[in-house]
Amino acid sequence: MLVSKGIFQMNCVLLILSTSRTSQNAIEYAVGLAKKEKAKLVVLYIIETELTNEVFDKFTDIGFIGDKPSSELAEAIMKEYRQRGYEEMGKVQIRAMEENVDFDAVTTQGDFVEKAIEVIERYKIDTAVAIKRKRSAFLKYFSKSVVDELVEQAPCKVEVFEE
Repeated sequence: MLVSKGIFQMNCVLLILSTSRTSQNAIEYAVGLAKKEKAKLVVLYIIETELTNEVFDKFTDIGFIGDKPSSELAEAIMKEYRQRGYEEMGKVQIRAMEENVDFDAVTTQGDFVEKAIEVIERYKIDTAVAIKRKRSAFLKYFSKSVVDELVEQAPCKVEVFEE
C-alpha cells in the first residue's frame, strides 16, 4: 500500500470479464490476489460491440435477417449481454464479500482493449486479470487475440487465463 503525505491509496486488482470471456478460475485467482494484497477488486464487464456487430452484419449479408428484425434482434441480444454481465458481476461480488475484499463494478461496451485500458488508468490498477479464449492454431497464426494486445499495451501487469 502506498502512503504519501497523509494520502492513502489502495492497491487495485482488475478482473476483466466480457460477453465471450468468463472463468471461475480467473475469478478465484483475482479475489485471492486482492485479498492477499489487501487491494480493492475492480470487476470490469465489457460488452464487445465489435463482436456483436460482426454477427449481425453476417446474418444481414447472407439474407438470414432483414434490417428491421436485425435491429430488434441486436437490442434483444445487447439486453441479454447486459443481464449476463450483471449476473457474472454479482457472482464475483458475492465471492469478494465472502473473502472480505473491497469491490467495485464497472460495465461498459465497446472495444475490449480500449475499455480495459481506460479502466486500468482510471483506477490506477496494479494487476489486471484477463481471460483468453482458446483459439485454433490457424487463427493464432493469422491474428493476435485482444488479450495479447492488452498485455502489450497495458500500463500494468496482466495475468492471463486461457479457457
